[in-house]
Amino acid sequence: MSVPILENEVASTVKQLSQSYNYPEMDVRLKAAARWGLVLVTLAITTFAVFILLMGLMTWPDRSLVAALTALGIAPRATIDGVHRLDFFIAILIWVVPSACAIGFAASLSQRGTLRVALSISVILFASLCFFLDGRDDSVFMKGFAVIAAVIVLIAFIVSFFKSNFSRLLAIANLVAVSLLFGPLAIAMSRRTNTAPQPKRLWSSTLQQDQWQSMNTGSGYAATRQVAFAGDRVIVVFDAGFAPSQPAKDKWPVSTYRLISLDLKTGAKLKEISIAGRWGSMPYIYPTQDGFIDVQSNPQRTLNPDLVPVSDASGTAPANRTTTRERLECGGANCDPPTYVLGKNVIQLRQKRFQVVDSTGHVLSGGNLVDWGAFAGASADGRRFATQSSYTEGDPDFVVYEYFTIYDAANGNVLSTIHMKDLPARQSWSAFSPDARYFVAGNPNKLTMYELP
Repeated sequence: MSVPILENEVASTVKQLSQSYNYPEMDVRLKAAARWGLVLVTLAITTFAVFILLMGLMTWPDRSLVAALTALGIAPRATIDGVHRLDFFIAILIWVVPSACAIGFAASLSQRGTLRVALSISVILFASLCFFLDGRDDSVFMKGFAVIAAVIVLIAFIVSFFKSNFSRLLAIANLVAVSLLFGPLAIAMSRRTNTAPQPKRLWSSTLQQDQWQSMNTGSGYAATRQVAFAGDRVIVVFDAGFAPSQPAKDKWPVSTYRLISLDLKTGAKLKEISIAGRWGSMPYIYPTQDGFIDVQSNPQRTLNPDLVPVSDASGTAPANRTTTRERLECGGANCDPPTYVLGKNVIQLRQKRFQVVDSTGHVLSGGNLVDWGAFAGASADGRRFATQSSYTEGDPDFVVYEYFTIYDAANGNVLSTIHMKDLPARQSWSAFSPDARYFVAGNPNKLTMYELP
C-alpha cells in the first residue's frame, strides 16, 4: 500500500472518530461552563472585596481628613455623611458591575448594554440604602430624594427593555439619580459654618506620648478633674502606667499617678511628683479659692503650685478647704437638667439651651447652644463656660472629631471655638483660668493653652 493511500485512510478514520465523539459540541459546552464558572469566581472575589471595604468603615472617614475640612469651615457631620455615602456607593459598584459584566460575557451579550444595566442596578440599590441609612429626624428631605432617584432609574430601566434606542436615556437617568443622591451632601459641604474663630494658641506641651490614652481621656466626668489652674501654674494629673512594684496576683494592681506643674505663660515643666495608688482610682484635682490644689488621693493632699504639701500653723494639713470644683448641684449624674457651679450661681444645660440660675432659683440669663455637648468647665468668676461636642463611631467606638465652644454666660454669645486635632478616647481635658482669660485643653499627648478674646 502506498504512503498517500495510507495517509488518506488515517485521515478518514480520525474524521469518523471526531464525528462519533462530537468533539466540537463538547468544546462549546466546556467553554460555556468555563464562562459561567468565571461568573461564580467574579462574584466570590467581589463579595470578599466588599466585605473588606465595609469592614474599613470602622476607620472611615479618616480623622485627619475631618479635622482638615473642619478647619476650612466645613461642618464635620457633612464630611462624615458624604464620605460614608461615597464609601457605600463604591462598595455597591464593586459588587455589582464586575459580576454583571461577567454574566453578560457568559451569555454573549453586549458589554456596553450590560454595563448600563449594571450601573442602573447599582444606583437602585444605592438609593434603597440611602433611604434606610438616613435614620435621623432631619433626613426626610434626603429620603424623598432617594425615592425620586430610584423611581427615575427604575422607569428608564423598564422602558429600555422595550425600546432599543433608550440606552442613552438609561445612562442619563443614572447620572441624574446619582446627582440627586449626592447633591444635597455636596451643598451641605459647600456651606461654611458660622462658628467663632479659634483663639490665640500660646503653647503646647507633651506630657506622655501614646500611653494609657483610654485611662486618661476615657471619661467625660474626669475631663474637668485632671487639669486645673493654681496661681501662675497649670497642674495636671494622669495615669503614667503600672507601678514598678506590684502586690500579689490576687490584689488590686497599683498605678503610678503623675502630677506635673506647668508654667502658665510658657508651658515649661517646673515640678513633677508621682503618687502610687490603686489602678483605676484617679486622684482628681480641684483648685481652691486661695490658689492651692486639693488632690483626691488616699490620703487626701493639699498642694501648693510647686506641688509641695500645704500645712496650717499647727503643722497639719488644713481641713474643709473651700474648692471651686465643677460639680453637679442636683446630687447625681442623671439629674434633669444637669446643673453645674458657675461662680456664685449655677448653670443648667439642656439639649439646645442653657440658663444661669441664682441661689433662689431666679433665672439670670440664658441662650441657645451651638451644638449639644458635655460640660467642659466654667471660670471661677462665673463669666464664661465651655461645652465639648464630639462624634464617635465604630465598634469599639472612637472619636472622629471633637471641639470646644466657649460661651459668655451673661448673654449666650459664642466667643471661641477650639477644634482638637489630637483626639482623646472619650473627652479631652479642659479648664478655665480663674479670671476667664485662659483656657487649657488636651491630653497627655498634647496639652495646649489658649488666650481667649
